[in-house]
Amino acid sequence: MTKRLLIIYTGGTIGMQQTPAGLAPAPDLAAEIRHMPELGQAFQTHPPLLETLSYDPLLDSSDMTPGRWVQITRDILQHYQHYDGFVVLHGTDTLAYTASALSFFLERTDKPVVITGAQLPFAYPRSDARNNLISALEVAANMPASMTQVCVVFGSRILRGNRAIKVSAKAYDAFDSPRYPHLGTIGIDIEYNRRRRFPVGFGNFTRHGQLPPDDAVALVRLFPGFSATTLRAICGNSNLRGIVLEAYGAGNGPGQNQDFQDTIRDAVHRGIVVVVVSQPLDGIVRMSSYAAGSALARAGAISGRDMTTEAALTKLYYLIALGYSADNIAKNMKTPVAGEMRR
Repeated sequence: MTKRLLIIYTGGTIGMQQTPAGLAPAPDLAAEIRHMPELGQAFQTHPPLLETLSYDPLLDSSDMTPGRWVQITRDILQHYQHYDGFVVLHGTDTLAYTASALSFFLERTDKPVVITGAQLPFAYPRSDARNNLISALEVAANMPASMTQVCVVFGSRILRGNRAIKVSAKAYDAFDSPRYPHLGTIGIDIEYNRRRRFPVGFGNFTRHGQLPPDDAVALVRLFPGFSATTLRAICGNSNLRGIVLEAYGAGNGPGQNQDFQDTIRDAVHRGIVVVVVSQPLDGIVRMSSYAAGSALARAGAISGRDMTTEAALTKLYYLIALGYSADNIAKNMKTPVAGEMRR
C-alpha cells in the first residue's frame, strides 16, 4: 500500500543557498524534493506519495520561536487524517527544541513525526542532506506502529525527539541522546530498538490553550561566581512563569550563598516554577545526593531528573500555555508525559 507523507519545510541549512550575505533559505527546495530520483531507488517498488508544505518566510532556525512550534503543530494536526507520516525539515541550531516542543504540543502521535535537517545544503559536495531526507522519509513511512512518536533522524541515528540534543557542529552524526537509548540505527538497513511509545499529553492546547509571551520562560546556566543580582533581575520580569536552572552535576547550586537561595525562594513564592536540570550531557538530577542540591530543593526548586534542557524548557512552556497554576505546573513537571524523563 502506497504511503502518503507530508514534508513540512520550515527552512534551515538543508535547503540553503549562497547569497552575498551568507547562506540563506532557498524557496525552491520543496519542488526539487518531489523529483529526486533517489526516492524511487530507496523505496524500490513502493515509493511514497510525497506532498510538501513550505513556510513563508522560510527561517534560519536561530529565528525559531514558540509561536512557530505551535504553527508546526497545528499544520500537522490540520493534515493529520490525510497522511501516514510527517517529515519536518528544520535548521540544526534549534532542531532539538522544536522536536521536544512537538512531542508535548501534538495531541496525537499514532503516526510518525520525523524531524531532520542537514549539516550542509543539498547543493554542496558531500552534503548529508539527501541521505538524511531519504532516511527520514523511510522512517516516516515504515516506523513500527508500537513505536510511532516524534523523533529525530540524523546521520546514522533515530532518536526520541524530546531526548535529542545537538552534540556537534561538524560531524554528520550531529545529534545524540546521551540520557536515553537510541530508537534505532541507520546503516545498510534501518534497525529499530522496539520500545513502546509513551502516551502523549494531558492537556489540549489547540482547543483550550493560549500562547503565552515568549519571555514566560527563562533559561539560567550556573557558573562559579554567578550573581544572585542577575537572577533577581531575571525574576523581575512580570511575564516570567518558569525558570529552567542548569545546575552542576546531580543538581547542585551555591548552597552557601544565602542571597542566591533567598532569590530562588522568593521567585517560587511569587508563582515562578524553578526546574533544575543537569549541565553534563549524561547528568541526572538527584537533589538529595549533596547538601548543595538539597539547599535548592528547600528553596522550592524541583528536580527535572534526566530531562534535557530543551525538553524541560519546552515542557514548561507547554504547561504554561495550557493555563495551569504554578502548583499544577510544578506537579506535572515531575510527571512523564511523552517519555521525556524517567518514571
